[in-house]
Amino acid sequence: MKPILITDAYLELCEHEHSKKEWGVTSHLMAERLLPFLEASGTKEFLDYGAGRGTLKKCMSMAKFDVTEYDPAIAKISETPEPNDFVICLDVLEHVEPECLHNVLADLKRVVKKDAYFIICLVPAFSTLKDGRNAHIMLQTDEWWYRTLSKYFTIEMCRVYPLKKSAKYPWPEGTYKFGKVDMHLTPLID
Repeated sequence: MKPILITDAYLELCEHEHSKKEWGVTSHLMAERLLPFLEASGTKEFLDYGAGRGTLKKCMSMAKFDVTEYDPAIAKISETPEPNDFVICLDVLEHVEPECLHNVLADLKRVVKKDAYFIICLVPAFSTLKDGRNAHIMLQTDEWWYRTLSKYFTIEMCRVYPLKKSAKYPWPEGTYKFGKVDMHLTPLID
């Protein structure tokens, strides 16, 4: 039996959100943080795991790479991906259902042959799902993500990014220290 990466009910919610213009369209904003790792690896291709609407693949700085996109909530790219030397997962894990997280991380471990680069958001989303929940249903601290991902990968680099001081947020000041965490990962040898 194939592990469940997303429940049917949540898949329906995600498909609804992906039908909106503003959902799954921010990965291109992280391209410059990702590019040095891709170039240092020498890879010519990578898997975009949780690609959303594919804005990273359309980014000019990514034109030199062959990008395979995967997203379980977008029918045309929902086919189970093959392992790849380099896998990226940008602003995806905070959207994973808690009961499916182990299966998703095990699947990510399956597809990462050499390197991975994850960016995980650590604060609530500015949007809500159709059922009223915040879109970031798997909200955890950078320390929690580090401990959890260490069970699946060797963490080569971990960097946290503070929230922008000039921005307005819908939560009380001081509630969250960091906005995102970036991690460069390699396979954990079993």
